[in-house]
Amino acid sequence: MPLKHVKPRGHSSETKPLDPRQMVMPDIQVSPFEIGVKIFEVWTILITNLTRPMHHALQIQEILLNIFGHCCQSSEVTGDLFLCSGFEALARTCRAFKEPALDVLWEELFELSPIVRCVPKASHQLSSESYAFHRSLTQIEWDILRSYTRRIRSINLEDDIPGIDRKCFLNLLKHPMTEPLFSNVRKLRFQYPNDKHLLLATFPSLMSLSIQLNKPRSFEYSLRLFAKISPSLANLYILPYHYASIDMDRIDPKFICHWRNLQSFNCSKMPLDMTTLVHLSRLPALVNLSFTLRSTLLDQISLSESPLIFSNLDRLVLLSEFLGPVSHLLSLTRLPAVTDLAVCIDFRPARQDLSLFFANVRTSGSLRTIQELWLIQSHDRGRTSIPGDKLVLGLEDLQLYVPFSNLRRIQLDIEGKVDLTDSELLTLVSTWPCLEELRINKEWGWNTLGGITPNGLLQLLQSCPLLTRIALPIDTRAEIPPSLTSLEFLPPREQYIIDFVDSFIEEESVPAIAAFIASLMAPSKFYFHAWSGSGMTEAPYRDVCWSRWRDVQDRVRDAGQLDW
Repeated sequence: MPLKHVKPRGHSSETKPLDPRQMVMPDIQVSPFEIGVKIFEVWTILITNLTRPMHHALQIQEILLNIFGHCCQSSEVTGDLFLCSGFEALARTCRAFKEPALDVLWEELFELSPIVRCVPKASHQLSSESYAFHRSLTQIEWDILRSYTRRIRSINLEDDIPGIDRKCFLNLLKHPMTEPLFSNVRKLRFQYPNDKHLLLATFPSLMSLSIQLNKPRSFEYSLRLFAKISPSLANLYILPYHYASIDMDRIDPKFICHWRNLQSFNCSKMPLDMTTLVHLSRLPALVNLSFTLRSTLLDQISLSESPLIFSNLDRLVLLSEFLGPVSHLLSLTRLPAVTDLAVCIDFRPARQDLSLFFANVRTSGSLRTIQELWLIQSHDRGRTSIPGDKLVLGLEDLQLYVPFSNLRRIQLDIEGKVDLTDSELLTLVSTWPCLEELRINKEWGWNTLGGITPNGLLQLLQSCPLLTRIALPIDTRAEIPPSLTSLEFLPPREQYIIDFVDSFIEEESVPAIAAFIASLMAPSKFYFHAWSGSGMTEAPYRDVCWSRWRDVQDRVRDAGQLDW
């Protein structure tokens, strides 16, 4: 029996099925599973609020069969359900599903044309990707438009296809309604200056703003005006558009001071001045901070002043040309709550720079709180030609991490050579009982013919039960353990990933290494690769070793332990 013919006792007989022409919805691909989830959520609410038993004609199973009969079809070959007309069909099936289905359809927009197309009599298509109004809207049409825009929670224009032209959007801002058109939008993402007119709209509920910057022209002026009409912003992300070459130093960052409720400020390519940094240090809700450090900022900070205290900052990401300015900044700040610290530099540091950096991290107040510590050198070789011998990282250098006993994730990636034995590495990791990630020179490589032995790798996995991500070379010349019964004592893991970085491998070692890795993969999901670092491209034996490691992968796959 069609659902619209089922009339529960006590309900009006005048209830009519929805007219599809009254509903305009964007083309969104939704899986049958998602439809089922939404149906379950809606009916959970309905059943919870029922005050009397449901009529037998409205059993849930019968209703679901009717709904899926409208929304999905079954493949004659496989029997699998596939989507026929999506949430549009779900919304038209029963009035009870109209509101939740429309909320899902309009929750996130990837282009703005649905806003115009929901008033078809007043709109027309300018091109294959753009719509506009050809006349002024009536009050009824404004009400229809508002009934849809109030459902929007996110506008994500990541593909640079706005869907409507600038003039049309400005006309939308002249609406006669008392409430803002986008009253419930909480996330906004677009490209500047292509879609800068979005900054003229009022978003009273906006919490997250993400801007891909292409040209900085009048950027800070637009943001200052926007801050006045959207003061509740909590998360601000400003990044260069794709690979656009932008001089972010030209942007005056003081516009940030207009927001007083920021929780996350992620503008890693943008330098800050002293005024802005002081403002951010005084925000009690700030937990995430990322910016570029210039030496001019340090010149503005007087040693006689009290340190900058970021009382609740949880994650700090700093980009700098050299490690020295980062160490200097850490000596002038206090980070009592930081758990994640990531530093990316352009030029190779000296050994004394490393010692000073770790010393200032300790004195910044995060010795007991820090759980993730990354120190990474960028891989643009054109900017690493500093006179002097390349750094050789040994046990003495890695021991700088030891005082941070609560570390869970470690990544050290610096141009040079790494010299660690099995016993030295195992001594280091014994300091961190909760270690989950250990990646040493993942991109630059160890630049050695050795590495950790297969037996040492087994001991590492045994001593660190939570370790799931590793970047270390394996010494393929070392003897493979004759018996792998020790695998039975490995702590259970759902999966783990090992990057064997720049492990040297001879042709005759390929079968034994493949067998060893296949045995490692048997108890859990295990993914591995080698020679993928961007700093290894100039290694003399890179191509031949990469080819041999591909052979290892093929052998492991043929053994049935690698599912590509």
